[in-house]
Amino acid sequence: MKFVVAVLTFLMISFNASAQTTVQTSEDGKKVDFITAPEPEENLIDDKIYFFVHSMCSSCKDAFVYIYTEHPELKLPITDMKFHHNLELYKQCVQKFGISNKELRLPLICMGDHYLMGWDDSSEQRFEDALNAYMAETAPHPE
Repeated sequence: MKFVVAVLTFLMISFNASAQTTVQTSEDGKKVDFITAPEPEENLIDDKIYFFVHSMCSSCKDAFVYIYTEHPELKLPITDMKFHHNLELYKQCVQKFGISNKELRLPLICMGDHYLMGWDDSSEQRFEDALNAYMAETAPHPE
C-alpha cells in the first residue's frame, strides 16, 4: 500500500502547476508536506539534497518511491524540471560534477560532493552509499 500511496503522491505533485504543494494521502488522511516543489533558488547549496526529476520519467518515479518509502525522514523536495527556474540549478549540478551532455539523464540526485544519475537495479545501493557518505560529511562535529 505504501508503494501505491507513494506513486499517487508523486503523480499529484508532478502534475500540479503551483510551486508549493501539500498533498493528502489516501491511506490515513495525514498531510504530507515534505515533498513539495522548492521555492526558486539561484545557486546550489552544498548541504542540501536536490532531487531533479520530470513528471513523465518512469525512472524518476521508481527513485521517488524508493526514497519516499525508505527515507521519509529526509523530507526530500522534488526539483521538477517542468518548472523553468529549476533549469539553472540543474545546470549548476551538471557543471559541478562535470557531467557531459551525452551522459545526461534523470533523475539526478545531488548530495554535497556526491551525485547519482539515472535509476536502475543497482541504484538503491548506490543511493544508500552516497547518502551515508553525504550524511557523514554534513553531520555536526563536536568541538
